[in-house]
Amino acid sequence: MQFKVNGQDYFLNFVEDEGRWYVFAPTFTGVRRIPIYVDVPRYERFGASEKGSHKIQN
Repeated sequence: MQFKVNGQDYFLNFVEDEGRWYVFAPTFTGVRRIPIYVDVPRYERFGASEKGSHKIQN
């Protein structure tokens, strides 16, 4: 994903060899690599719980 903040270009990319996300910022001397830190626990599965939900008849 490419985006711009205050006139500076950035690129978000997943580096498979490291298993991490990075933001890359081009500079005059090359590319600056900024690691993305996740401060929430990982989840084993994604989904919604049916507990507490109501079934509605059409």
